[in-house]
Amino acid sequence: MKVISPLNKHERKSKGQTFTQPSLTVPDQTMSMRTILDRYAKGLPVAGSKEAIWDEDESSNGINPRTLDLVDFQEMKIKNKAKIEDLEKEVKRQRQPKETNQEPEGH
Repeated sequence: MKVISPLNKHERKSKGQTFTQPSLTVPDQTMSMRTILDRYAKGLPVAGSKEAIWDEDESSNGINPRTLDLVDFQEMKIKNKAKIEDLEKEVKRQRQPKETNQEPEGH
């Protein structure tokens, strides 16, 4: 690939593309690339485009981890740990009647 510069622009094969249609831009309604990327990263709608649709699975509960701070993570950790303990207790409770109702084989 050859680099085109002002010194060798006459060697260029084509002059590029000429637009004949009127521009669809609206004056004073532009955003910088930094603003667009920040809004996209935060899940906010970017003007002039479709709103993002997130694939929410059961584990995320619609939470965007990029918007959380350390306190939020700690609270989630405590809640999830309590939920895991409750589920483990539920599993033990459900298994216990099955184990006590079974009679030894061979009788």
